[in-house]
Amino acid sequence: MKRAPVVLASAQGFTASNIALIAGMSEDYVRDLIKAFNGNGVTMLKPKWGGGRPPTFTEAQRKALVDLATSRPRDLDLPYQEWSLSRLRGEAVKRGIVASISEEWLRVILHEADVSHQDIRTWKTSKDPEFAAKKRYIDRLTRKRRNPPVVLSGDEVGPIQVIPHGGGGWFPEGRPGRIPATYPKDRGTAYYFFCLNVFKQRLSGNLYRHRDGESWLDFLKHERWKYPRAQRIYWIHVGLSTHTTTDVRAYAATHRIVLVPTATNASWMNPVECHAGDIQDLALAGADPQDPLEVSWAMDTAVAYRNEERRARGKTFRDTVRADKRRSSKKPIWKRAFRVRQVSWPRH
Repeated sequence: MKRAPVVLASAQGFTASNIALIAGMSEDYVRDLIKAFNGNGVTMLKPKWGGGRPPTFTEAQRKALVDLATSRPRDLDLPYQEWSLSRLRGEAVKRGIVASISEEWLRVILHEADVSHQDIRTWKTSKDPEFAAKKRYIDRLTRKRRNPPVVLSGDEVGPIQVIPHGGGGWFPEGRPGRIPATYPKDRGTAYYFFCLNVFKQRLSGNLYRHRDGESWLDFLKHERWKYPRAQRIYWIHVGLSTHTTTDVRAYAATHRIVLVPTATNASWMNPVECHAGDIQDLALAGADPQDPLEVSWAMDTAVAYRNEERRARGKTFRDTVRADKRRSSKKPIWKRAFRVRQVSWPRH
């Protein structure tokens, strides 16, 4: 499409310099096209695609490299426990997966497969004999699509020390924000009790000085009063003894509350569990509270802000709280896009 107008313009008597201005090409390239047409005719209009160099490694080889990288060396009777790129490269050549490969190209193949080198994390397994049944019950409660019941998820965060809390922020170069390094330790501690309405996606909470059955019962009453008396409430909680005292069970039985405990050592079943740390960081990072009332005010305002922020952005608490910070590092350095993000501060 770009070569044909050059040939037509030349046939109409335009010079190479005029054609170059019209077509946006260099004069030398225009002359080459005219000479090619004079020598080969209209065949010069058909481009010759070389297709580039064939891929060095097949899909089967790439998959075998990824499978080898995600395996454990001990399971392959090797005398070490972790892979390095040099060990992985040597073992791949030794096993005949590839004839040869560089460490950097091996790194690129793993990056393209979303495989990165990470620290191994601990995982506390649950030995609860009713693990499967409890998990199915909670999944059924929290994922019901039509006519969902009122499902509340309760938990507490703490102890929260009433001391300066570290954090980060934007400051002039060489003049970071400061918090006291020495402080009195007689301000006590506090606990913040959280509640998440799973289907309405609203957080609420209250501060207590002690984490005991009496405080938990008061928090349960505080949340129960928000709903009609005839409404059945499903209350998901971890299996702490303070959550299932005699008074708590008696109140639940007389106020249409179904207590739904998570499995032992499986607090991740509780939907509100993953949001407690986020709210605490949002409220107390870089703060220096002087008494529990300031902690309570900071946590309450953080909860209100997070509810409004989620509503305004059209997101729910089921969405990921934090973005995957490793995602950009999974790309090779020459493929990363560096750009300045514009931060919009909320209006007060």
